[in-house]
Amino acid sequence: TGAARAPPASPEMPVFERFGSEVPYGEPAWYRGVPTPYYEDKHVKFRAEMRAYVDEHIRPYVDEWDEAGACPIEQLRSSAHAAGVLSPWAPAELGGTPPEGGWDEFMFIIWADELARCGAGGVAILFFITYMSLPHILDFGSDFLKESIARPVIAGKAGMAITLTEPTGGSDLANIRTTATKTEDGKHYIINGVKKFITGGQCVGYFSTIVRTGKPGLKGLSMIVIPTETPGVSVTKLKASGWWAGNTTLVKFEDVQVPVENLIGMEGMGFPVMATAMNGERLIGCMGAVRAARTCLAEAISYARDRTTFGKKLSESQVIRHKFAQMARRVEAAQAIVEGLAYAMRSGAGPAEIGGPMALAKVECSSAHEFCAREASQVLGGASFLRQGKGQLVERLAREVRVNVVGGGSEEVMLDLAMRMSKI
Repeated sequence: TGAARAPPASPEMPVFERFGSEVPYGEPAWYRGVPTPYYEDKHVKFRAEMRAYVDEHIRPYVDEWDEAGACPIEQLRSSAHAAGVLSPWAPAELGGTPPEGGWDEFMFIIWADELARCGAGGVAILFFITYMSLPHILDFGSDFLKESIARPVIAGKAGMAITLTEPTGGSDLANIRTTATKTEDGKHYIINGVKKFITGGQCVGYFSTIVRTGKPGLKGLSMIVIPTETPGVSVTKLKASGWWAGNTTLVKFEDVQVPVENLIGMEGMGFPVMATAMNGERLIGCMGAVRAARTCLAEAISYARDRTTFGKKLSESQVIRHKFAQMARRVEAAQAIVEGLAYAMRSGAGPAEIGGPMALAKVECSSAHEFCAREASQVLGGASFLRQGKGQLVERLAREVRVNVVGGGSEEVMLDLAMRMSKI
């Protein structure tokens, strides 16, 4: 069950039974019985619920889904909501399923980590994109938007994706070119523009979209919800190196007409509305990268324990053990950084205090993924080159490095953001 064993290390530092993989460093420290200042019995219960769902409904099928370039996300949304793991972060009054004991940042870490453990980022991201887009409505939207859009999305009856990036701008949101112009009667917006790298574009019903309603710069931006079936909306799947099941797409808006009621907040509030979800999005990115790095390490150790070369187990070679040590220190450090930030957020740290450190954490975690993917590939040798057999998981996670490094803000953008926020 994972319940706390007696006696704990101290009243402030409970120790929980081992949970999950027995491979060294294959699970976070508190899963391995290390005393923790962060997690409680309620987190143990939620962790068990998450793992049970992922192990039954997702993990056995990700190889097939990723190779096919699609997964049954509509069915998964329904089953995940029934299990209480689709929208545990959403308010109960709109159909959310907060875990026993209430939602907090450490529930968030568990949710993201356990979904990422499925081993295919393109599948996990289809759960994450809802969190990346729906809080705009929850925090700033009208009652109309909350009832007509948020409620069915939270219940798994519809999907929503965030549409920010454009072909010409990347992370440069101040220069968004997609426009939303009011009709003469003031009842609708006419939207024109192009969005690129939109994850899940072919399997959602709504786009939470940043558009230009005013003058150049950030103050001219607004957030509008665009139903994907609206005339003038076209979605094209792009060929990507990774996240095959996540359907990375190009979205075009050509004279798309939406009612003014679909505006989130007020005109000109687009950037602050969007920014409210960014630290959460980066926390997801951090945990996705840490779990990918941890999985690469565990797969490499398991392979080396089984593989015999030159008369001895590969795991007995000092040069290979040094690789494991370097991988482990990066994984453990990245996890510790994220948990420290989660504690600060739970204790009241806001975007001004947490934005810079979260940007640095995102770089630390994606760098760990990149390093561990390479080193695991070295340990597995030719097996890591094949999309089948013992190296299939490492091969896929290695292909997903680039999207973790660039998605949600590239390393260069994150490092610069952190330094600008620190007032250097």
